[in-house]
Amino acid sequence: MNALATRFVALGISLMLAVSPVFAQDAPDASGTDQSQPTQGQSQDQSVPTLDNTSSPTPVPTAVPADVAAVIAQWGPAPEAGIDSDKAVAQRWFRDQNTVRARWGVPTATRDQYLDWQAENILRSQLGEPELPQPQGVTKPATLAQNSQSDQAVLSEPEFWTVSDDLWQARLDSVQGHPSEFWQEDHPGEQWFTVDRYIRLFKLQQMPRFGRYRLIGAAGRVDTSGSPAKAIQVGQADALEAIAPGSVAAYSPLSYPDNLVAVVGYDPWLNPDGTMRP
Repeated sequence: MNALATRFVALGISLMLAVSPVFAQDAPDASGTDQSQPTQGQSQDQSVPTLDNTSSPTPVPTAVPADVAAVIAQWGPAPEAGIDSDKAVAQRWFRDQNTVRARWGVPTATRDQYLDWQAENILRSQLGEPELPQPQGVTKPATLAQNSQSDQAVLSEPEFWTVSDDLWQARLDSVQGHPSEFWQEDHPGEQWFTVDRYIRLFKLQQMPRFGRYRLIGAAGRVDTSGSPAKAIQVGQADALEAIAPGSVAAYSPLSYPDNLVAVVGYDPWLNPDGTMRP
């Protein structure tokens, strides 16, 4: 009996020795476990490396500063307040007269120094200023003795902008240089600016008062009431920028509301009834 028990014990020990290597191979090796597995209290996101955001935000384009010198070089300087602006308002009136006439294809005018002197004294008389003597070397044109038809008036100019004369005329051209869109739609392909239409509109008193005279004198005053100038409106500034980019920065345009132009006209090319003269 003791021999049988001893044999069973020896057999059990042999079986344990044979199985133990298998258990050792199946047991997980702590040193070989995935070190990236999160431990308690550790966020899973930490197992994924994050990339630093080194990209910079898209830059916002900045406005290119206006080249003031280039704008003034192209369009000219604005007249100075005082004598220069007084001369400018008269010159602008006269220039626009001829620009309008050329657009319609009718005779343009000539400005005369003698008539300028007459216009200056007409303006001075209205403003209560002493009249000027006749300038030395300035004589009456022979045309005045040959034709007695004439006209004179002091006209109100509601706006004078502190921009160059060329830019002022370009602004007028942008408004006056074409017929209305409604007329163009109703008359496709038809020319608006013709001599015949000018004369028809003249008979209807829809053309400038002095548009029929070939010899003209003019004198002007800016800001006759002493009212403070105001910045031009936003829409007006936009119109200038469309013509001359950078002009608002270059001129900082102001508008004077109370301005006068005295005008004297002689030698008409058109009679009051609309018939043309030689």
